[in-house]
Amino acid sequence: MSFRSKQAEILQRVQPGTCQWFFDHETYAGWRDGQIKTVWCPGIPGAGKTRLVSLVIDRLQNASSGAALAYIYCDFQNREAQTPLNILSSILEQVTRHAGGDVLPPVLLSLYESHKKYDTRPTLTEISGVLGTICSSLKAVCIVLDALDECCESEDEALSLVSSILAIGPTVHLLCTSRSSTTFEAFFKDTPRIEISAHDDDIRTVVNAHVTTQPRLLRHVQADPTLQDDIVLSIIEVSQGMFLLAALHLESLGRKISRKEVRAALGALPRTLDVTYEQALHRIRSQAEEFADLAESILFWVLCAREPLTIHQLQHLYGTRSLAHGEQLEDDDLPDAETLMAVCGGLMILDGSCRSVRLVHYTAQEYFERVHQGRIISTKFDLTKSSIAYLTLPNFANGVCTSDKAMTARLDRFPLLTYAARYWGAEAAAVNWETLRATLTEFTSNQVAVSVANQARHLPQHRNAHWSQEFPRNVPALVLAASFDLPDILRRMVEDGHDIGGHGSDRETPLIRAASLGHGGSVTTLLEFGAYVNATDANGETALSRAAAGANNIVVKALLAGGADVNIKGAAGWTVLMSAVSSGSLELVQRITEARADVSACTDWGDSALSLATRSGQEAIALYLADQGANLPNSVAGRRTSVVAARKGFATLVRRLTANYGALAAEQLQRQGHVPQRELAMIAEVDEPQGDDSSDVKVHLSEVLDGLDYTRGFHRRYDVGKKLGTGHSARVHVCESKITGVRYAVKIFETRQLYGLREIYRNEIISLKVAKHPNIVRLVDVVVQDAMDELFIVMELAPEGQLFDYIVNHQKLSEGEARKVFSQLFSALAYLHTEGWVHRDIKPENIVLLDQDLNIKLTDFGLCTNLKEKSSRVGNIGLATTLCGTPNYVAPEILAEAKLRSYSCLVDVWSAGVVLYVCLCGFPPFSDELYSKNFPYTQTQQIKEGRFDYPSPYWDSVGDPALDLIDSMIMVDPEKRFTADQCLKHVWMTTPA
Repeated sequence: MSFRSKQAEILQRVQPGTCQWFFDHETYAGWRDGQIKTVWCPGIPGAGKTRLVSLVIDRLQNASSGAALAYIYCDFQNREAQTPLNILSSILEQVTRHAGGDVLPPVLLSLYESHKKYDTRPTLTEISGVLGTICSSLKAVCIVLDALDECCESEDEALSLVSSILAIGPTVHLLCTSRSSTTFEAFFKDTPRIEISAHDDDIRTVVNAHVTTQPRLLRHVQADPTLQDDIVLSIIEVSQGMFLLAALHLESLGRKISRKEVRAALGALPRTLDVTYEQALHRIRSQAEEFADLAESILFWVLCAREPLTIHQLQHLYGTRSLAHGEQLEDDDLPDAETLMAVCGGLMILDGSCRSVRLVHYTAQEYFERVHQGRIISTKFDLTKSSIAYLTLPNFANGVCTSDKAMTARLDRFPLLTYAARYWGAEAAAVNWETLRATLTEFTSNQVAVSVANQARHLPQHRNAHWSQEFPRNVPALVLAASFDLPDILRRMVEDGHDIGGHGSDRETPLIRAASLGHGGSVTTLLEFGAYVNATDANGETALSRAAAGANNIVVKALLAGGADVNIKGAAGWTVLMSAVSSGSLELVQRITEARADVSACTDWGDSALSLATRSGQEAIALYLADQGANLPNSVAGRRTSVVAARKGFATLVRRLTANYGALAAEQLQRQGHVPQRELAMIAEVDEPQGDDSSDVKVHLSEVLDGLDYTRGFHRRYDVGKKLGTGHSARVHVCESKITGVRYAVKIFETRQLYGLREIYRNEIISLKVAKHPNIVRLVDVVVQDAMDELFIVMELAPEGQLFDYIVNHQKLSEGEARKVFSQLFSALAYLHTEGWVHRDIKPENIVLLDQDLNIKLTDFGLCTNLKEKSSRVGNIGLATTLCGTPNYVAPEILAEAKLRSYSCLVDVWSAGVVLYVCLCGFPPFSDELYSKNFPYTQTQQIKEGRFDYPSPYWDSVGDPALDLIDSMIMVDPEKRFTADQCLKHVWMTTPA
């Protein structure tokens, strides 16, 4: 909703120099300077509230205070569009322009991207939240709202909007105008106010200026200068603080032929709007018959039209009425535009910006609706008949336009076409069928006219490439008629042979069209005549899903009673329940759920009704779905939803829907070594066959070293220092060369500990010998003691110890620190994987720090294996099948049953993802400690199903890009899991520190 053109149009009509009293008022000055948060400006109808608002906006726009400005002009004719969501969205757009120009703030861009991804619209809660965030960064935000009483159907709704605006934040200052009422008085009783009325000086200024623009009146006052003072004083006396009354009196005086008539009229000027309007209508009817007919027709067309009509459209409407059957409409049939406005007795205003014609004031609309009901009914019939006649003009005999150029030319030539196509049936329900039957039958039986109307009805508001061609083809007349709530007409059409299941290229049936527009009467009628309730359109949507999306409870109830299936899935797995959630109606969600909707159904991208409700800020709906047994989907979408819920402050919901990580987070991170195959099989809950190389078979050192280069006499060349750690089959010490004094790390295996697969010990030596990468620990020497009872693997020393210890000491890493560590780790893994090696034991204990700048080395290659050796073709990389690893970090495919187990280098990426998770929060994503009644999953089940969350508050400070990378790594399906190269190129990795 944009109000810039409205502001320009109103300001153009305001007399300069008026309303200075308002700007001198101390209350306004306090509001303008930010000392007063809210000012209410009540006034009687016609007091000039809107003209005053235009002056306030103009002053604020030209001020140099630096405050952001947003303004809203409410209009009783536009209440359907004036929802709180649309109004706050307009305020957001205006404030955003002030805050960042053409650059969207990150919080708004994030909201846009999230809804673009799921093809949904932001909720009121989301818009309010983003607006609050943006406004909090601004010094001051001035919001001006005109005609609060015209905003909504009820005053309570209007005041709810005021509360929403004031709740945006402390920097927001609101000035609003309205009629006075007891409801508004009670709400604003403690709010500073300025009563709005037309002051005598302002009326004098307006009258003096207006006299000079009325040629006949100007000649009268030039002939008798005293007449102008009499006019001013008389109008001031009877106007009672209303600019509107003054303007109408001036209009009536300007039509007087002599000064005597003017003076006589001054003595009889009415003091009420009703009498003034009645006199204006009397003046219209006193004209020549053809002018009176033209003026009265225009007056009531504008009064009854469903949208503002331009002067060009009114010309065509009048011209169509006089055509004979089958006659083309020509320019010669159109009345003169200036004559059209001149005959209306001052009751019409031409909007200069869009050339639309409207009544002089909304009180005129109220008067004519109240006093002239009979004429309004006949005008609705006239509009209906004329619109249908327009659609069947021979001018459109060539059918639909096949290009944008042709459609542009048609609309320029026939401006009433879009109005007629959109609203031909809008008033038909109030019209007697027999009086309309012939006209309607001619239209609905004319497929060319139906096609022309269908194309015009689908024209978009904004014109992009092919804008005129994006409409469904071959749409039948019954579907077009179902666009309006016309149950009786639909019944007659079906009885006359129109196909109740007919559809066009979009497969939209009459029932789907009626349901999507909320036409309850039409839906009931179509169902009674046997319409198939579960028919789907081209997007897989049913009448029920359309009605649910539009929050049409009555229609939904009728469809359910008619046997609608609540579990039919549309495109990408979208469900009726999800449509109900997107509508924001808790009552509707309850109704759909009670109809046995599947609360656990997910879209193709992993969202459920619960995750959609949570992420869009609808806590009440989310809690209800949780009460019905819904859980967050075990997917990226589900995990991201729990993060959003935490950030929105939905503490109760988060506790209900996610595992309780509190106890796990409170503990110190536990060190873990890789476990024997038999023990890992028990953890994995799989039956693992034992071969000849089982872990209880002793391996001789000569078998380990067979074919490998090594030296003897470790203790002759090295001194052993302090112990650094102990593994499953070895201990690690510092050692120092007796020759050079250089310190190294040495891994010591005793022969009595060499149990299990010989390849485990050989692979560490072989892989370290061939691996040449700056982030892989360098092998220095392989030495055995002379008695062949000990094996020593000498490697470069990492003085700062393990990454594990760094995490424990610092609780967690910052994103910048983690990014530096993982840029090195991913580089090392990418190198290993390219060479066919898979590490199989990536964990914080196996990542060591060279210095305090977090330069790292990957170490402990005991479980490493080369997959190229497992391929039947030279150069290809095969798959591993061995059950091995460290429980907290092992990938799910390693935990599969033996007969199903095969995995690639991507198991390292899973493990690295777990390590990244640990780095950023200080605890692991999977643990048996998470098991509970509400989360009945063992650690193995959690891993195999990828069940983990980003619990609050531990993850609140971590940005979404980091979460996205982890999600891409801890992916159960290896085919969807990132490679190390992809991890390196992820946006989080490329973000500057």
